[in-house]
Amino acid sequence: MNKRCRPQFRRFSGVYIPPQKNFLGSNRAWHLIPLRDCSESGDIARVTHLTRPTQMGIIGIRTATLLLAALAWRSVLVAAAGEADGVFNVKDYGARGDGTTDDTKAFIDAWTAACGARGSSASLLVPAGKSFLVGPARFSGPCTSTRITVQVMGTITAPPPGAWSGQNYWMMFYQVQGLTVTGGSTGLLDGRGRSWWWSDKFNRYGDIYKAPTALVVMNCTDVELSQFSSKNSPQMHISVSQSSKVHLTQLTTTAPWDSPNTDGVHIDRSQDVRVTRSTMGTGGECVSIGPGSRFVTVDGIVCGPGRAVSVGSLGRKGATESVEYIDVKNVQFINTSSGATIKTWQGGKGYARSISFTDINFTNVDRPVVINQFYADPYHVPNMGAVAVSNITYTNLKGTSRYRTAVEFYCSESGSCTNIHVNSVAITFPYGRAEALCQNAQGDTSGYVYLKIPCLR
Repeated sequence: MNKRCRPQFRRFSGVYIPPQKNFLGSNRAWHLIPLRDCSESGDIARVTHLTRPTQMGIIGIRTATLLLAALAWRSVLVAAAGEADGVFNVKDYGARGDGTTDDTKAFIDAWTAACGARGSSASLLVPAGKSFLVGPARFSGPCTSTRITVQVMGTITAPPPGAWSGQNYWMMFYQVQGLTVTGGSTGLLDGRGRSWWWSDKFNRYGDIYKAPTALVVMNCTDVELSQFSSKNSPQMHISVSQSSKVHLTQLTTTAPWDSPNTDGVHIDRSQDVRVTRSTMGTGGECVSIGPGSRFVTVDGIVCGPGRAVSVGSLGRKGATESVEYIDVKNVQFINTSSGATIKTWQGGKGYARSISFTDINFTNVDRPVVINQFYADPYHVPNMGAVAVSNITYTNLKGTSRYRTAVEFYCSESGSCTNIHVNSVAITFPYGRAEALCQNAQGDTSGYVYLKIPCLR
């Protein structure tokens, strides 16, 4: 810049006022007026003297205008900076992260900016070392970028039950293609479920009423959830629904063993889903695979406390439902109420087929292996139709059962349990020989099977 192209100031009332000082309401008047365009031509800007009333009126108006412009410019700079490096920090959108201020709007605004950012990728950052109070929020797509990453490095905390007005989720990602949610091993979702489990919004002995799932992925494609923890969800911790190409890995879900329906991961109406290398100890299923699921792999899970890795339940109230191509392998069940489980309701229709359980280890499990076609129904109606269970394979199952009955194949008389294959099973009972209950199942055994399964060849 030309040396002459610098602001010059005159003193008023014997006081020099530097340009950076906030002078709104000052009792000394000054005004910076550009005389010409400040450029290489050598033009200058200088302070001129005005009469006090005129000065103050103009100063007030122009100062307010400058302040508003500065605020607007700051927003532009923040957005521009985020767009430039592709990272949108929720704190730049007003999040406090003090654990008490409602940061929901800041999260939604940051998501909107990240989702609309141009370029091949964008990231929403939840910084470490902070606790963000976030109410029910839906993060919707489709997004402009090919991939959007949510970096949960800090803690996101749910509000108490009174903050909900009927939503059945806490945080939902909806219609996003190309999504990664990662915690870098420090991220935590704290659902504060204890205030739900015993509240009047939750009926422990009947259907669940309003209790939200912590994290829902719905109508999404090409998703990875990794390296974060979820604790004390009001209901299920993570739900994958109507989605495809989803990988959940290196996750930890925790809740007390008696917390109701706090499944680690629930999958329904989805395909090409993998759950790998994760630890889950809750009051519900570690992984539950519901209706409409196809091509699901569960691999390398440590499960306990909790219930099981289960297929179902299917066919409730006579519904027609199906599940197929499920592969469960390398799972450790520790002090769970059940293990490798398939469950359907009486009177249901559809099928559960092409399901395998391979390399499974049980430690003090109440019911290690279960097929139950009379799930949650005390009234056994003979020859009632059932969801067809077929082509089920168990290979290399071993460990200990808490009770003598280690295998239960409890099937309908309608002949809907077929092609059950048991290969190399060594499950023991600490106080005697383990036994199997086998009713109306058709299939065979091979390899070393420690306990006799009477209805299989």
